[in-house]
Amino acid sequence: MAEIYKYAKRYRPQIMAALEANPTARRTQLQHKFEQVVALMENNIYECYKEAAAP
Repeated sequence: MAEIYKYAKRYRPQIMAALEANPTARRTQLQHKFEQVVALMENNIYECYKEAAAP
């Protein structure tokens, strides 16, 4: 999961542009869904770091 997050974060602008350019992706709102997944992954990663750092 962490590898997918790293890929998504690194290539986010390109992924967003490709989703915006694709009519099917626009119709199914994949760009918005992609943003939601990235946001959820960011929150989960930060939560994991907090738990690991807690005494």
